[in-house]
Amino acid sequence: MGQSTPATPLLQIRNLSVAFHGGEPVTRGVSFDLFAGSTTALLGESGSGKSITSSAMMGLLPPGGAVIEGRVTHVPSETVWIAPHGVNLAPLGRGLSMVFQDPMSSLNPSMRVGWQVTEVLILHQKCSQRAARNRVEQLFEEVELPDPALTFGKYPHELSGGQKQRIMLAIALAAEPEVLIADEPTTALDVTVQQSILALLKKIQVERGLALLFITHDLDVVRDIADHVLVLKDGVIVEQGAVWKVFLHPEHVYTAALLEAKERPQRVFAPTEKMPFIEVQSLSKSFPTRRNLLGKVTAEFTAVQDVSLTIYRGERIGLVGESGSGKSTLGRLILGLTNPSSGTIALAGKPVESDNRNAMKRTRKLAQLVFQDPYSALNPQMRVGKALEEVLKHLGNSAAQAQDRAIALLEEVGLKAEDALRYPRSFSGGQRQRIVIARALAMEPEFLVLDESVAALDVQIQRAILDLLANIGDARQLTFLFISHDLGVMQSFCNRLLVMQQGRLVETGETSDIMENPQHPYTQQLLSSRAGKRSLEALEINA
Repeated sequence: MGQSTPATPLLQIRNLSVAFHGGEPVTRGVSFDLFAGSTTALLGESGSGKSITSSAMMGLLPPGGAVIEGRVTHVPSETVWIAPHGVNLAPLGRGLSMVFQDPMSSLNPSMRVGWQVTEVLILHQKCSQRAARNRVEQLFEEVELPDPALTFGKYPHELSGGQKQRIMLAIALAAEPEVLIADEPTTALDVTVQQSILALLKKIQVERGLALLFITHDLDVVRDIADHVLVLKDGVIVEQGAVWKVFLHPEHVYTAALLEAKERPQRVFAPTEKMPFIEVQSLSKSFPTRRNLLGKVTAEFTAVQDVSLTIYRGERIGLVGESGSGKSTLGRLILGLTNPSSGTIALAGKPVESDNRNAMKRTRKLAQLVFQDPYSALNPQMRVGKALEEVLKHLGNSAAQAQDRAIALLEEVGLKAEDALRYPRSFSGGQRQRIVIARALAMEPEFLVLDESVAALDVQIQRAILDLLANIGDARQLTFLFISHDLGVMQSFCNRLLVMQQGRLVETGETSDIMENPQHPYTQQLLSSRAGKRSLEALEINA
């Protein structure tokens, strides 16, 4: 980090402009350089043009998209990779590679991962099958996968999220790239896994002398990995420079707003009543992983193990842990969406019984779930107003009452009355999350479970949604269970934290106490893995 930049760039991007179907440009005059052995971060919110810029650089624009101005030049060879009028000499698979955000959607689920990397070597490097297999195992070792020979024969579903991302990195490295583009490769990963992937990327970049373009909306990641940063807004670069300079002395109002939004306010509040609202006793949940020929379970995976907890009315509880720790399963158990293997759950003094119709009708009235991906939770063929009215009519409202109430709900979550006539596809990610919150509120619940509901949102939108939830929570006196791996969100929003590891609660306490003085080694590990630890002040002095 902070190494001197070579005088001559490896890749030069000049005045790059992209339009779709001959319309107005969506990116305009984008210019920057990429240097060997240096990391440049492309920072901006959703819709700012980050992914369009990287796609244009690789000649992989979606149908209808075209570079209408500018060019991408490989400086050492003086080769123009990308230019208007369909010029595309970008050496994908032969010097230019990309790592995508979601490895599961990029990997073939029916093909062993080793052979997926082997294909790249055979196709682009003209290796024999035996030589390719040996090279794949070397790549697996380079990306720090356990037991490369064993991993070669595994399918994607047999690997963790972090391991799948390492497979994607191995595929990218098989092309022997000079330039590596990483598009939000750590967004969906837990803090400890995220840090390990960032450390691996930096290690490989230094060892190979790569020019790394890292696309993200996470300021902490930029702070930890990048040497230079480009700030993109509405398709235009509004600021660029050394990370320490841009972060410590931002010149553009948009950059300053992004940095300010990252500093989340600490919301101080107390539960409305110090009385138990949710009581969980000795709760466990196991899932069968193997059965014999007669259907008898011979092996199980225990997702939740002997969990007991109490949530008081009006509290905002944070449930934190890595993927596979049992967070979401515990949330689903509390809502009655799945049966426990043992133990009891009480909501407002009454048992939650998923196989009891009357009990579940009451639970649905009291408790609602807000999902991580609002688009998949909404019917794409139904106007959002009608989607809300459908819920309200089910509660006994007349058609006119449902229509009025739907508009009131949209306005309560910060949208407009006319938005009721629009389809989900016409909204941004943050707006869709507001619609999903409105739908949950239509049931007039007292308890909301939010499962990673701001994880995929940009920092300013994330802060706006948290402000909205806090205001609605105060007005409606709601109780929250916030499931997340983002400790910054937890610290901002929750009064108390529950830390889960391998199905067990390993630490509970007031948020400030845990953040300042964690007791359990696992909690200490989570906190030490948080991004954004690099001292920008030290970099400024060294510069």
